[in-house]
Amino acid sequence: MYNYYQKKYKSEFTKNTIFSLVILIFFIVITLATIHTLKGLVVILTLIILIFTLVFYYMVYEPLSKWKKVLQTPFPDAWRKILEKNVTFYNTLDEDEKDYFEKRIQYFLETKKITGVNTDIDDKIKILIAASAIMPVFAFPDFVYDNINEILVYPNSFDEEYNTGDREKILGMVGNGSMNRMMILSKPDILNAFSGRRTVHNVALHEFVHLIDKKDGSIDGIPEILIDKAFVLPWLRELKIAESKIKKRKSDIDPYALTNNSEFLAVASEYFFMSPKKFQKNHPELYKYFTKIYKRKLKTVVK
Repeated sequence: MYNYYQKKYKSEFTKNTIFSLVILIFFIVITLATIHTLKGLVVILTLIILIFTLVFYYMVYEPLSKWKKVLQTPFPDAWRKILEKNVTFYNTLDEDEKDYFEKRIQYFLETKKITGVNTDIDDKIKILIAASAIMPVFAFPDFVYDNINEILVYPNSFDEEYNTGDREKILGMVGNGSMNRMMILSKPDILNAFSGRRTVHNVALHEFVHLIDKKDGSIDGIPEILIDKAFVLPWLRELKIAESKIKKRKSDIDPYALTNNSEFLAVASEYFFMSPKKFQKNHPELYKYFTKIYKRKLKTVVK
Protein backbone atom coordinates (compact mmCIF):
# COMPACT_ATOMS: atom_id res chain seq x y z
CA MET A 1 0.00 0.00 0.00
CA TYR A 2 3.00 2.27 0.46
CA ASN A 3 3.63 2.00 -3.31
CA TYR A 4 0.09 3.28 -3.84
CA TYR A 5 1.19 6.77 -2.84
CA GLN A 6 4.32 6.66 -4.96
CA LYS A 7 2.25 5.80 -8.02
CA LYS A 8 -0.44 8.28 -7.06
CA TYR A 9 2.06 11.13 -6.69
CA LYS A 10 3.63 10.47 -10.10
CA SER A 11 0.26 10.01 -11.79
CA GLU A 12 -1.32 13.13 -10.28
CA PHE A 13 1.69 15.31 -11.00
CA THR A 14 1.88 14.16 -14.64
CA LYS A 15 -1.86 14.46 -15.22
CA ASN A 16 -2.17 17.91 -13.64
CA THR A 17 0.93 19.22 -15.39
CA ILE A 18 -0.34 18.12 -18.80
CA PHE A 19 -3.77 19.60 -18.11
CA SER A 20 -2.24 22.90 -16.98
CA LEU A 21 -0.03 23.12 -20.07
CA VAL A 22 -3.01 22.43 -22.35
CA ILE A 23 -4.92 25.28 -20.69
CA LEU A 24 -1.90 27.57 -21.03
CA ILE A 25 -1.49 26.77 -24.73
CA PHE A 26 -5.22 27.29 -25.28
CA PHE A 27 -5.13 30.81 -23.82
CA ILE A 28 -1.95 31.68 -25.71
CA VAL A 29 -3.55 30.60 -29.01
CA ILE A 30 -6.70 32.63 -28.26
CA THR A 31 -4.56 35.64 -27.39
CA LEU A 32 -2.51 35.38 -30.59
CA ALA A 33 -5.70 35.16 -32.62
CA THR A 34 -7.43 38.15 -31.01
CA ILE A 35 -4.72 40.64 -30.05
CA HIS A 36 -3.19 42.40 -33.03
CA THR A 37 -0.79 44.93 -31.46
CA LEU A 38 2.64 43.86 -30.23
CA LYS A 39 2.40 45.87 -27.03
CA GLY A 40 -1.01 44.46 -26.17
CA LEU A 41 0.17 40.96 -27.02
CA VAL A 42 3.17 41.21 -24.68
CA VAL A 43 1.04 42.53 -21.81
CA ILE A 44 -1.65 39.85 -22.14
CA LEU A 45 0.85 37.00 -22.56
CA THR A 46 2.77 38.20 -19.50
CA LEU A 47 -0.42 38.22 -17.44
CA ILE A 48 -1.42 34.76 -18.68
CA ILE A 49 1.97 33.28 -17.82
CA LEU A 50 1.95 34.95 -14.39
CA ILE A 51 -1.54 33.69 -13.58
CA PHE A 52 -0.67 30.23 -14.89
CA THR A 53 2.43 30.10 -12.68
CA LEU A 54 0.48 31.05 -9.58
CA VAL A 55 -2.36 28.61 -10.30
CA PHE A 56 0.07 25.80 -11.11
CA TYR A 57 1.99 26.36 -7.90
CA TYR A 58 -1.00 26.50 -5.53
CA MET A 59 -3.19 23.88 -7.23
CA VAL A 60 -0.62 21.39 -8.53
CA TYR A 61 2.92 21.77 -7.23
CA GLU A 62 2.33 22.86 -3.62
CA PRO A 63 -0.19 20.11 -2.63
CA LEU A 64 1.76 17.35 -4.41
CA SER A 65 5.08 18.60 -3.05
CA LYS A 66 3.87 17.62 0.42
CA TRP A 67 3.43 14.03 -0.73
CA LYS A 68 6.84 14.16 -2.41
CA LYS A 69 8.42 15.30 0.84
CA VAL A 70 6.64 12.56 2.81
CA LEU A 71 7.67 9.86 0.35
CA GLN A 72 11.30 10.97 0.46
CA THR A 73 11.50 11.33 4.26
CA PRO A 74 12.12 8.21 6.37
CA PHE A 75 9.77 7.72 9.29
CA PRO A 76 11.65 8.76 12.45
CA ASP A 77 12.62 5.91 14.77
CA ALA A 78 11.45 7.94 17.77
CA TRP A 79 7.97 8.21 16.24
CA ARG A 80 7.92 4.46 15.53
CA LYS A 81 8.74 3.73 19.16
CA ILE A 82 5.81 5.89 20.25
CA LEU A 83 3.50 3.86 18.02
CA GLU A 84 4.92 0.54 19.17
CA LYS A 85 4.58 1.48 22.83
CA ASN A 86 1.16 3.10 22.75
CA VAL A 87 -0.95 2.21 19.71
CA THR A 88 -2.37 -1.33 19.72
CA PHE A 89 -3.90 -0.85 16.27
CA TYR A 90 -0.44 -0.26 14.80
CA ASN A 91 0.97 -3.38 16.45
CA THR A 92 -1.67 -5.58 14.80
CA LEU A 93 -0.53 -4.56 11.30
CA ASP A 94 1.87 -6.46 9.06
CA GLU A 95 5.07 -4.76 7.89
CA ASP A 96 3.62 -3.36 4.65
CA GLU A 97 0.59 -2.02 6.50
CA LYS A 98 2.84 -0.42 9.10
CA ASP A 99 4.78 1.39 6.35
CA TYR A 100 1.48 2.60 4.91
CA PHE A 101 0.21 3.72 8.34
CA GLU A 102 3.45 5.61 8.96
CA LYS A 103 3.22 7.46 5.63
CA ARG A 104 -0.36 8.41 6.40
CA ILE A 105 0.77 9.83 9.75
CA GLN A 106 3.59 11.78 8.10
CA TYR A 107 1.22 13.30 5.56
CA PHE A 108 -1.30 14.19 8.26
CA LEU A 109 1.36 15.99 10.30
CA GLU A 110 2.70 17.67 7.17
CA THR A 111 -0.70 19.12 6.31
CA LYS A 112 -2.30 19.79 9.72
CA LYS A 113 -1.16 22.21 12.38
CA ILE A 114 -1.26 20.99 15.99
CA THR A 115 -1.13 23.85 18.50
CA GLY A 116 -0.94 23.74 22.28
CA VAL A 117 -3.06 26.32 24.10
CA ASN A 118 -1.39 27.01 27.45
CA THR A 119 0.21 23.59 27.30
CA ASP A 120 3.29 22.05 25.70
CA ILE A 121 3.04 19.79 22.67
CA ASP A 122 5.57 17.03 22.13
CA ASP A 123 5.99 14.32 19.50
CA LYS A 124 3.96 11.85 21.53
CA ILE A 125 0.86 14.05 21.50
CA LYS A 126 1.25 14.70 17.76
CA ILE A 127 1.67 11.01 16.93
CA LEU A 128 -1.27 9.93 19.09
CA ILE A 129 -3.54 12.52 17.47
CA ALA A 130 -2.40 11.52 13.98
CA ALA A 131 -2.82 7.81 14.76
CA SER A 132 -6.35 8.49 16.00
CA ALA A 133 -7.10 10.27 12.74
CA ILE A 134 -5.76 7.50 10.50
CA MET A 135 -7.28 4.49 12.27
CA PRO A 136 -10.88 5.03 11.04
CA VAL A 137 -9.79 5.87 7.47
CA PHE A 138 -7.07 3.23 7.20
CA ALA A 139 -8.98 1.47 4.40
CA PHE A 140 -9.60 4.75 2.56
CA PRO A 141 -6.19 5.86 1.22
CA ASP A 142 -7.47 9.03 -0.46
CA PHE A 143 -9.21 10.46 2.61
CA VAL A 144 -7.04 13.32 3.92
CA TYR A 145 -9.32 15.37 6.23
CA ASP A 146 -9.43 18.36 3.92
CA ASN A 147 -12.20 19.81 6.13
CA ILE A 148 -9.78 20.70 8.93
CA ASN A 149 -6.60 22.79 9.14
CA GLU A 150 -5.65 22.88 12.80
CA ILE A 151 -6.03 20.91 16.03
CA LEU A 152 -5.93 22.91 19.25
CA VAL A 153 -4.82 20.99 22.34
CA TYR A 154 -6.11 22.33 25.65
CA PRO A 155 -4.50 21.54 29.03
CA ASN A 156 -7.78 20.09 30.30
CA SER A 157 -11.47 19.73 29.55
CA PHE A 158 -13.35 22.92 28.64
CA ASP A 159 -16.80 24.51 28.38
CA GLU A 160 -18.83 26.03 25.53
CA GLU A 161 -16.90 29.29 25.92
CA TYR A 162 -13.57 27.40 25.66
CA ASN A 163 -12.71 28.00 29.32
CA THR A 164 -10.64 25.15 30.75
CA GLY A 165 -10.70 23.54 34.16
CA ASP A 166 -11.01 20.26 36.04
CA ARG A 167 -14.78 20.64 36.36
CA GLU A 168 -15.55 21.43 32.75
CA LYS A 169 -17.27 18.66 30.81
CA ILE A 170 -16.21 18.92 27.14
CA LEU A 171 -13.26 16.70 26.20
CA GLY A 172 -13.23 17.42 22.49
CA MET A 173 -15.17 19.13 19.74
CA VAL A 174 -15.14 20.01 16.05
CA GLY A 175 -15.23 23.79 15.79
CA ASN A 176 -17.75 25.88 13.90
CA GLY A 177 -18.29 29.57 13.24
CA SER A 178 -15.08 31.41 14.13
CA MET A 179 -13.54 28.04 15.01
CA ASN A 180 -14.45 26.46 11.67
CA ARG A 181 -11.89 24.00 10.25
CA MET A 182 -10.48 23.52 13.74
CA MET A 183 -10.70 20.75 16.32
CA ILE A 184 -10.22 21.13 20.06
CA LEU A 185 -8.99 18.26 22.23
CA SER A 186 -8.22 17.84 25.93
CA LYS A 187 -4.58 16.81 26.37
CA PRO A 188 -5.11 14.46 29.37
CA ASP A 189 -7.85 12.64 27.49
CA ILE A 190 -5.64 12.16 24.43
CA LEU A 191 -3.07 10.50 26.66
CA ASN A 192 -5.64 8.49 28.63
CA ALA A 193 -6.83 6.77 25.45
CA PHE A 194 -3.38 5.25 25.02
CA SER A 195 -2.39 4.85 28.66
CA GLY A 196 -2.32 1.05 28.53
CA ARG A 197 -5.42 0.69 30.64
CA ARG A 198 -8.32 -1.18 29.09
CA THR A 199 -10.53 1.54 27.67
CA VAL A 200 -13.18 1.95 25.01
CA HIS A 201 -12.68 5.71 24.83
CA ASN A 202 -10.58 7.83 22.49
CA VAL A 203 -11.69 11.47 22.32
CA ALA A 204 -9.51 12.29 19.31
CA LEU A 205 -10.82 9.34 17.28
CA HIS A 206 -14.35 10.34 18.32
CA GLU A 207 -13.92 13.84 16.88
CA PHE A 208 -12.28 12.58 13.69
CA VAL A 209 -15.26 10.30 13.11
CA HIS A 210 -17.43 13.43 13.29
CA LEU A 211 -15.25 14.98 10.56
CA ILE A 212 -15.65 11.87 8.41
CA ASP A 213 -19.40 12.04 9.02
CA LYS A 214 -19.36 15.76 8.13
CA LYS A 215 -17.65 15.17 4.78
CA ASP A 216 -20.97 14.71 2.96
CA GLY A 217 -22.26 18.04 4.29
CA SER A 218 -24.10 16.93 7.42
CA ILE A 219 -23.18 15.25 10.70
CA ASP A 220 -25.99 12.70 10.92
CA GLY A 221 -24.42 9.35 11.74
CA ILE A 222 -24.53 8.33 8.08
CA PRO A 223 -21.11 9.08 6.57
CA GLU A 224 -21.86 8.63 2.87
CA ILE A 225 -18.16 8.34 2.09
CA LEU A 226 -18.14 5.11 4.14
CA ILE A 227 -21.69 3.78 3.78
CA ASP A 228 -23.28 2.75 0.48
CA LYS A 229 -26.86 3.97 -0.03
CA ALA A 230 -28.21 0.41 0.03
CA PHE A 231 -26.59 -0.02 3.44
CA VAL A 232 -28.19 3.05 5.08
CA LEU A 233 -31.56 1.62 6.15
CA PRO A 234 -30.14 -1.63 7.60
CA TRP A 235 -27.55 0.45 9.46
CA LEU A 236 -30.20 2.76 10.92
CA ARG A 237 -32.31 -0.23 12.00
CA GLU A 238 -29.32 -1.79 13.78
CA LEU A 239 -28.53 1.58 15.34
CA LYS A 240 -32.05 1.82 16.80
CA ILE A 241 -31.83 -1.73 18.17
CA ALA A 242 -28.54 -0.87 19.89
CA GLU A 243 -29.98 2.38 21.28
CA SER A 244 -32.94 0.48 22.71
CA LYS A 245 -30.56 -1.84 24.58
CA ILE A 246 -28.69 1.16 26.00
CA LYS A 247 -31.96 2.70 27.24
CA LYS A 248 -32.86 -0.60 28.92
CA ARG A 249 -29.38 -0.75 30.48
CA LYS A 250 -28.64 -3.96 28.62
CA SER A 251 -25.57 -2.56 26.86
CA ASP A 252 -22.12 -1.37 27.96
CA ILE A 253 -21.99 1.29 25.22
CA ASP A 254 -21.64 4.76 26.77
CA PRO A 255 -25.16 6.30 27.15
CA TYR A 256 -23.80 9.48 25.54
CA ALA A 257 -24.39 7.57 22.30
CA LEU A 258 -28.12 8.24 22.78
CA THR A 259 -27.61 11.97 22.14
CA ASN A 260 -28.19 11.52 18.41
CA ASN A 261 -27.16 9.27 15.50
CA SER A 262 -23.86 11.07 14.93
CA GLU A 263 -22.84 10.63 18.56
CA PHE A 264 -23.81 6.97 18.42
CA LEU A 265 -21.53 6.48 15.41
CA ALA A 266 -18.64 8.29 17.11
CA VAL A 267 -19.03 6.58 20.51
CA ALA A 268 -19.43 3.10 19.04
CA SER A 269 -16.48 3.72 16.70
CA GLU A 270 -14.29 4.46 19.73
CA TYR A 271 -15.31 1.13 21.22
CA PHE A 272 -14.79 -0.72 17.91
CA PHE A 273 -11.23 0.55 17.43
CA MET A 274 -10.03 0.68 21.01
CA SER A 275 -11.37 -2.66 22.24
CA PRO A 276 -12.33 -4.72 19.17
CA LYS A 277 -12.33 -8.13 20.84
CA LYS A 278 -14.64 -6.95 23.62
CA PHE A 279 -16.85 -5.10 21.12
CA GLN A 280 -17.19 -8.22 18.97
CA LYS A 281 -18.07 -10.35 22.01
CA ASN A 282 -20.61 -7.94 23.50
CA HIS A 283 -22.06 -6.55 20.25
CA PRO A 284 -21.59 -9.14 17.47
CA GLU A 285 -24.19 -7.65 15.10
CA LEU A 286 -22.86 -4.11 15.52
CA TYR A 287 -19.36 -5.43 15.02
CA LYS A 288 -20.38 -6.86 11.63
CA TYR A 289 -21.76 -3.47 10.59
CA PHE A 290 -18.64 -1.63 11.66
CA THR A 291 -16.37 -4.02 9.75
CA LYS A 292 -18.44 -3.12 6.67
CA ILE A 293 -18.44 0.62 7.40
CA TYR A 294 -14.69 0.79 7.99
CA LYS A 295 -13.92 -2.06 5.57
CA ARG A 296 -11.72 -3.80 8.07
CA LYS A 297 -11.87 -6.62 10.58
CA LEU A 298 -9.79 -5.56 13.53
CA LYS A 299 -7.15 -7.89 14.90
CA THR A 300 -5.82 -8.22 18.41
CA VAL A 301 -2.15 -8.42 19.28
CA VAL A 302 -0.87 -11.95 19.66
CA LYS A 303 1.50 -12.20 22.62
